[in-house]
Amino acid sequence: MRILMFLPRHMRFGPSNASSIDLCVRDLVAASRYRQTTTVICCENETLFPGIDVMTYSRAVDDSRRRKVAFALSEVSRISPDLIVVQQHLPTAAALASRTRVPVVLHKHNMIKPVPSGSLFNGLRRQFKLRQYRGLAGMIFVSNFCRKTFEADWPEVRLPTSVVYNGLDFSQWHPSTQKLDEIICVGRAAPEKGIKEAALAIAAVLKEQPGWRARFILSEPERFPAYMEEVLAVIRPFESKITVELSLPFAVVKERYENAAIAIVASRWEEPFGRTALEAHAAGCAVISSGTGGMAEISPDGALMLPPNFAPDHIAVHLRTLLLNGDLRARLGKTAREFCANKFALAEVARSADDFYDLATASRTSGIVSAHRVGAETPASASSHI
Repeated sequence: MRILMFLPRHMRFGPSNASSIDLCVRDLVAASRYRQTTTVICCENETLFPGIDVMTYSRAVDDSRRRKVAFALSEVSRISPDLIVVQQHLPTAAALASRTRVPVVLHKHNMIKPVPSGSLFNGLRRQFKLRQYRGLAGMIFVSNFCRKTFEADWPEVRLPTSVVYNGLDFSQWHPSTQKLDEIICVGRAAPEKGIKEAALAIAAVLKEQPGWRARFILSEPERFPAYMEEVLAVIRPFESKITVELSLPFAVVKERYENAAIAIVASRWEEPFGRTALEAHAAGCAVISSGTGGMAEISPDGALMLPPNFAPDHIAVHLRTLLLNGDLRARLGKTAREFCANKFALAEVARSADDFYDLATASRTSGIVSAHRVGAETPASASSHI
């Protein structure tokens, strides 16, 4: 099968600055049985992932959906693919589906906003969105939470769907046999990620445990400058014990995880999936998680879960438990890694994506018709890994 994989704007498909979507696409393509016949189309970047066929366009094209769609259509004519997979962006997927007979699959990495039908304006918006979905051959979601939420908000859309988690090649993750006495927190410097709450909890606990250190690895520090300053204000009195690093390459983040003993993933919003938590488990960290949204599917029994509407004190309580109990840290790190290595093995996840690509090309759906769901609610499903 010949596949054209189309990335949304502002993606960075290379090892120096990849986003979570870039990493997910890289992993799925690298492990796909269609790797040799898949072309990724994306914006030019300072680096590109090796071993994958990539066609790039300029940043001027990246700033215009019309120019991006035109570029993609030219590649469709040149490559003659059997399938187009559009990552994340419905308008682009719909535009391509309306201009070519090649089936188009939309792969969503976040939540899809509902459109209420109470007013005339919203009713028209909803009908417009439904027409966009009508042309698709299918949709992929990154968690059961995302798919169920979409089905509840958009019951009229009855396209074939599948849940394809982010996967990891666990053979490439090597937890240190001698973990550092270090707490790590990785994420965007944004209020919904709970970075400030984690900083406040760490600051309180480090006063009691002088032998421990902490590390924050933050991306997009310029997006919320006032919030970033609030986080740094908490950290500054502990500069000798708390390290802050910004926008590191994934390979460096991975190494930091592998050496850390404890990871905090304290998202306040409903995470579509929560790749950060999965990476912490792969690195053998004992994880404190908010378990919001799709994160609850990653390690339901392998992390210390925070309550809804948690405060910094809740994080601090879990930190004290883990800092004082080395056996618990080791047990959580080991059992959660084993669980995730089974459920999120990259080979199985990529196989489920490939199987859905086969389905989408074999049974092209035009319109809003009877549903065809791929993927069960347990890992025992033979047809899809969820």
